[in-house]
Amino acid sequence: MIASRMPLGRQQLGRQRTSTLLALAGVTASLVVIFAQLGIERAVYDSSVRIHRAVVSPLVLVPPGFKSMQLHAEVQTSASDIVSAHPEVAVATPLTFGIMSLTHAGMAASRRIAWYAIDVERPAIAVPGLADSLHKLRVPRTLLFDALSRPVYGDLLQRMSTADEVLLLGPPDARMLLREMFAVGAMRIGPNVLNDGNVLMSDHSMVELFGSWYADRPALVGLGVRPGVDLGRLADELNKALAGRGEVITRAELERRERAYWSRETPVGYITDMGFILGLMIGMVFIYYAQYQIIRTYLPEYAILKSLGYGWWFFFCMVGQIGAAIITPAFLVALALGRGVYAAAESAMHLGLSMGLREMGVALTAALIMTAVSSAFAIRRLWRVDPIMLFE
Repeated sequence: MIASRMPLGRQQLGRQRTSTLLALAGVTASLVVIFAQLGIERAVYDSSVRIHRAVVSPLVLVPPGFKSMQLHAEVQTSASDIVSAHPEVAVATPLTFGIMSLTHAGMAASRRIAWYAIDVERPAIAVPGLADSLHKLRVPRTLLFDALSRPVYGDLLQRMSTADEVLLLGPPDARMLLREMFAVGAMRIGPNVLNDGNVLMSDHSMVELFGSWYADRPALVGLGVRPGVDLGRLADELNKALAGRGEVITRAELERRERAYWSRETPVGYITDMGFILGLMIGMVFIYYAQYQIIRTYLPEYAILKSLGYGWWFFFCMVGQIGAAIITPAFLVALALGRGVYAAAESAMHLGLSMGLREMGVALTAALIMTAVSSAFAIRRLWRVDPIMLFE
């Protein structure tokens, strides 16, 4: 109790200004790295499942062994026929996904863009802006442009605001002529790490633009069910009937698999985890450095206190005060700098990067771990102090 009330640690830290400032700078930098890693990780994972969250059906038919839509696997026609024939499946709504090139008069060069095709009468997804412009997709070769796309597609949004339709040029056809299509409205999905933007079209426009080959190769099929149906039981029955031709999973499982793919099978998960661990270790080193400098400077004084009967709890609290005096201002400064990093990164990436309670909570936990671990190492050095050194 005496140690917790006596600000000895903070007083000693104030007398070691060089090591204190160095420790503050190092810990602040490590916490900024941790904030950045946490924010980027969440933004990458959340942006990868934007379209998954927009699926309106509670059950989804996906290719066997589904991991990610980015792998461009297709649902077999036979699998779609099997699930559609089940009496408890009310409706099957396909969603087709692909990548194409896109350009228009306001772009210097073509860019890749993700495209999705839906049945206009029974859309598989519901995204902001789709309902208001859905009727426009009944016209062949029309599409909706994602208003949240990165600004690499020129002034397309401005052109759309002053015209009913804007001519776009897509990938070349068999005669190497660029396909003509028309942007007639906007909706909002948002980009991800791989795709700068999205467009949405009808399945009829898809067939006219790319050929009938895509008609029977959806990325997934949403399954609407009869009221009162047990989803788990129905999914088990459908999976038995499919016999490996496909998988029926819930919408939550669809999202979980996509996140797991980005976390475990792409470099994103490893990079963010490694950055978090490195930030944690760097912070520990700088806190320990400040604690060690103070212990080394005031070693005789500590020996006197030990000879007077002060126990390990007193020394642990004193060393902990040093760590707390470093980590508190460092965390506050890193929090402010982290918000600036998030704003700068979001303006460039458009991934929905934002500072949330999760990021602040995990970073605060990391700061406490830094302090506790560095204090534990420092107290071992301090506990070896021998009062006999007073007579050396």
